[in-house]
Amino acid sequence: MATEHAVAETLRRRMLTDIGAGTLPPGARLGSERELSEHYGVSRATLRQVLAALEEAGLVRRVAGRGGGTFINHAKVEHDLTKVVGVPAYLARQGYSAGTRVVATRMGVADAPTRRALQLAEGDLVVDVRRLRLADGTPFSLDQARLPADRFPGLLEQPLGGSIYELIENDYGVTIADAEEVVEVVHATDEEAALLGVTVGDPLVSITRTTYDTAGTPFEFSHDLFRSDRVRITLRTPGRGLRGVPGGDGPHFATISSVPATG
Repeated sequence: MATEHAVAETLRRRMLTDIGAGTLPPGARLGSERELSEHYGVSRATLRQVLAALEEAGLVRRVAGRGGGTFINHAKVEHDLTKVVGVPAYLARQGYSAGTRVVATRMGVADAPTRRALQLAEGDLVVDVRRLRLADGTPFSLDQARLPADRFPGLLEQPLGGSIYELIENDYGVTIADAEEVVEVVHATDEEAALLGVTVGDPLVSITRTTYDTAGTPFEFSHDLFRSDRVRITLRTPGRGLRGVPGGDGPHFATISSVPATG
């Protein structure tokens, strides 16, 4: 049983690598079970097991009837705005292998938006961490987090490939309470497109976030850019019924505001 599981997991990772590398591009029709089992050197039973798992994850879709078959799809990562969790945690819950590449780190004087968000004085320093996030080896977000330098001494010397939230909870004793997030659609710049593997001008989901501790003090001001073809935003808004809160002012809420037209 353990050997069969290992073979299936190896096949799953090989197929994910092929999809991520473009060997099996979105929309491509897979070969027959016989062809695929021969290509990957596995039994049909193992192949069916892996295809079922990939379909459940949304990476492939099966179409019945003449001209049907199994086609490559790109699953979208679910990003739940009602919960403040690190990227590795919500990727793991959805069955993805999380990866991180640290693009840049620095310590510098906070700019005006960061000072306002973090309630800092002019001239205060922040640590700035920019990271590329991967889901099963494929880029899906570019994150930039800024935190007060005096509150998190030595942060840049810590391993930054995992969850910063877990790191500051474990090493700095900060308990995360909630966050305010602003969601917009922007277009990829040259640098962003190169890092995320998209075309310049492609739409990206932008989330600007201020995160607070249990005392109500902001400790993180961040800007995340998600590939729009790789992420789906979910949230839960309280209503007036049994599960809601009278008046609608519950712990999770969404505010929609208009943006002035330009041009």
